[in-house]
Amino acid sequence: MNTKSVVFLASIAVLAVAVATPAAAEGIACVTGITGVGKAANPLNYDPPRHYDMLALAKRRAIANWHEEVEAKCPHASSYWFRARTKKVTCDGYAGGTGCEAFAIPARRS
Repeated sequence: MNTKSVVFLASIAVLAVAVATPAAAEGIACVTGITGVGKAANPLNYDPPRHYDMLALAKRRAIANWHEEVEAKCPHASSYWFRARTKKVTCDGYAGGTGCEAFAIPARRS
């Protein structure tokens, strides 16, 4: 084998690894699940006090962030929350409000 063939084959091998690596990483994140985080401040901390449901707002923000994460990490998956599997939203209070975490496995695009 001459040096041109070796260089050509080596460049093809490097290109194959570079192309395959993001696809493998994408598949793992899309199969194991994606998490989105949302927070909402206590409406009574404002002057004058605001009137909104901080738990509902934190949940909406967490699901919206989940949607953004799916679009960024899983281009071949559906980013619609209602189509996702194993959906779970957990919320906890903290000193100034509520924080929620939305976890789900995105559905495949059809």
